[in-house]
Amino acid sequence: MTNAPSNGGALAQITQHVAFRALVRSILINLLAPAVIYRLASPHFGAGSLIPLAISSLPPMLALAYSLIKLRAVDFLGLFAVENVVCNVSALLLAHTEMGALIGRALQNVPLALVFFGSLAFRRPLVFYMGRQFATGNDPAAGPAFDAAASTPAAMRTYRIMTWVWAFALLIKSAGSVYLATHFAAKDYLVFSPIWDLVSDSSLVSWTILYGRAKLTGPGDSAPISGQTIPAPLAPADQ
Repeated sequence: MTNAPSNGGALAQITQHVAFRALVRSILINLLAPAVIYRLASPHFGAGSLIPLAISSLPPMLALAYSLIKLRAVDFLGLFAVENVVCNVSALLLAHTEMGALIGRALQNVPLALVFFGSLAFRRPLVFYMGRQFATGNDPAAGPAFDAAASTPAAMRTYRIMTWVWAFALLIKSAGSVYLATHFAAKDYLVFSPIWDLVSDSSLVSWTILYGRAKLTGPGDSAPISGQTIPAPLAPADQ
């Protein structure tokens, strides 16, 4: 009797190189490029000008548009970067005090948390699509293989749990940022806020990688996924 090729075999074609290149490209476009552009543009505009911040959002916005139109997929780092810029600009425009602007910036993760919560109403939650992006590099040819293996009930249960955790973690991150904004002067907030962001983001991503690998890739899982190997979200390669 001839055995049909397994979904695990198809997923084996989704190489770690593809995923790693996609992650590096996304970081360059959505994190490094905006920071460099902002630093280069700031000296050419007056103090407090929003134009450098707006200009710095162009790389992630263009990359997000390309992903949506050309690849019919979402670059999540780009989406988060654009949301960050929109929230920061809105806070600066609408706030009447320095503390108000800081609180507005501190609340930037609340809309993201609501998006994560809202995605749980659908068959595939948001972390599923994040996992597909980082596992396949948004390669249209690799997507169906990932979808076939990652859509099993056990795998989907794992993605839903991770989506719940991301939503609550983003709310906790915002609460911590609001505390800093209301208890520290602006100069101190600008020091402690990036540290809080680094600690909270690192903790969340590390948990996601460890939990995803334990539940989706281990052969000895308590809830095996039909012997298939499913790439863990946000974990494109072992470095």
